[in-house]
Amino acid sequence: MFYLNYFLAHTVSDYAFTNPMKLYGEKRIFEILKHTIWFVLVFLAFSFDVVFSNPLNIVIFVSALILHTIIDFLRFRKFNPWMVESLSIFTFLLFSFIFSSRFVNSFITSYFSLYLIGMVCVSVIPTQIMRMTKLIDPLENESEGISERLAMFIFICAGQYLFAVAALLIALVYRLIVKKEFDRTWWLSPLMGLTLPWFFKIVIF
Repeated sequence: MFYLNYFLAHTVSDYAFTNPMKLYGEKRIFEILKHTIWFVLVFLAFSFDVVFSNPLNIVIFVSALILHTIIDFLRFRKFNPWMVESLSIFTFLLFSFIFSSRFVNSFITSYFSLYLIGMVCVSVIPTQIMRMTKLIDPLENESEGISERLAMFIFICAGQYLFAVAALLIALVYRLIVKKEFDRTWWLSPLMGLTLPWFFKIVIF
């Protein structure tokens, strides 16, 4: 199994609790500093038990931070989001594959990291794609869609399919009562929530 800790750290810091679209054209020093502190802490969280074990691991860790900073710089300079986000994903995926062996003895096992990556890929990355395709407002958090897909991912991976269906129904009722307007995310988000988790369920289990 591969250890994709840096890919996990990158996707969590950029997509799980951040809307990267808000970084495009960002010039406020305080906001940039907040994001910088955030992603450094996230990278440490997923490599803390490995990074300081030897000098090479420290160099790799610093290289990952520099790579993430370059991606952010492209956002601040308002490069094309499709180019930047695609480069972001594939570069860190390759980076993680190359240095996968550094995490063999990590407390974060490859299976657990894959599970967390699955959560990110099913919940927040689809939201980013919908932002870039203008299916939703680029500055929209889309919290209800993220929540429903995350719940369906957890229940499908656990084999609790009735709970997955219940999560879908609750999400639809919530949208009906709160949003009170029909759009494509009403069917697109649940569809992704019901289909994408199966890939990770097969790979992990």
